[in-house]
Amino acid sequence: MTLKARFLVCVLGVLVAAACEKHAPTTPSSTSTVSTEPASVTDAKTGITLTAPAAVSPADGQQIKFSDQPIKLVVNKATTTGTTALTYTFEVAPDAGFATIVATKAGTEAGGQQTATLDKLPGDKKYFWRARAVSGSVIGPNSNARSFQVGPEVVLAAPVPASPAQNGTLTGAARLTVNNVDRSGPVGQVTYRFEVSDSSSFGSTVFAGSVAEQGGGQTTIQAPAGALASGATYFWRVQASDSPSGVSSALSSTFTFRYVAFDMRDATIVDSPMDLGYWAETAQITRVDFSEGWVIVDFDRRDGPNRWPDTPWGRPGDSVEYCLGMCVNIDNHWFCSAPIQFWHGRELEAGGRANEVGINWFYPPAWGPMSGHQPAQGELVGIFAAEGSTRHNRDGSESIVHERTNVALIPFGTNFDLGSTLSLRRR
Repeated sequence: MTLKARFLVCVLGVLVAAACEKHAPTTPSSTSTVSTEPASVTDAKTGITLTAPAAVSPADGQQIKFSDQPIKLVVNKATTTGTTALTYTFEVAPDAGFATIVATKAGTEAGGQQTATLDKLPGDKKYFWRARAVSGSVIGPNSNARSFQVGPEVVLAAPVPASPAQNGTLTGAARLTVNNVDRSGPVGQVTYRFEVSDSSSFGSTVFAGSVAEQGGGQTTIQAPAGALASGATYFWRVQASDSPSGVSSALSSTFTFRYVAFDMRDATIVDSPMDLGYWAETAQITRVDFSEGWVIVDFDRRDGPNRWPDTPWGRPGDSVEYCLGMCVNIDNHWFCSAPIQFWHGRELEAGGRANEVGINWFYPPAWGPMSGHQPAQGELVGIFAAEGSTRHNRDGSESIVHERTNVALIPFGTNFDLGSTLSLRRR
């Protein structure tokens, strides 16, 4: 074929294609794929040409969290050779051919573009969307279809506060506990935000903090020392959130409580020096470990050149360096005693089995209200050490320097499978 003949064939093809575009459609062109829509149509009667709007957002194949709904569909406006104002129609379907339309919305002007806000769509599904313009009786072509994926729905129930209970008293370490929330859907990492305020309106907070969900059906956070004033009344609430989905629960009910700080000087000392709470606090607890079933406690002056002196006790040549003690809360009052004697170098396991505190530490009748008290799992207790022999020594005569450690307020562990040494708050 000559070059001239080839040119004539090409021109003829272009003219035929152009003639095919000039028609007067009675319905919008159907779309079976995402890329078959014509760029424009020209009405045979009026001669008005109308282009397809150009899709802007969401992007094709975009992943959208269920919680990010409602979804906004945005297009750049179509162009027309006519003078009639354009209106816009947006359509959403679960199939690329738009055989089943699940949402139809009219467009609204927004910053030079047209926007449609969808009602909430079911989650964990793929959708296709398109838009078209209308000029009077002329219906323009659809924009090329785009798809988006709506993620699965995650639902978190409102948290239920556990401790302190409504109108309860919080004593010692300021520990707040919430029941882990009920949930549905593919929940990822649940986080709890605790808020404490001195007013029921929560106009201001005295403490706010977040913590990842913990095992055992409950999650606990501890407010920093000094955040709460002893004797004051507070209000607290919790909200749960799922990080991957961005879903947050409703706020829990608001509970009120009274806070009473721990002070050993206010505790009742049982079968130990009566002024034990006033002894100089010269050492710090560094370890409390229930992981092997024993009460294992260490502190920074147990050994080394600055360790506490040995107090002669018992047979000639025998001595006691310190006694291990515990404070327990019984009927909203603290009782403290240091009955377990340690000479220098004695194994730390001499603290005894954690599940035998009631019979080996506080056996009757010497310990009065503490007699037979076995701390329950999670019960707040105070662990400390006191210099010299403080067992059955109410006047302190079997102590040389009258010094003690801080009282480490911690939850008592009875399952003995903690896996690591507890982290302590020093008080």
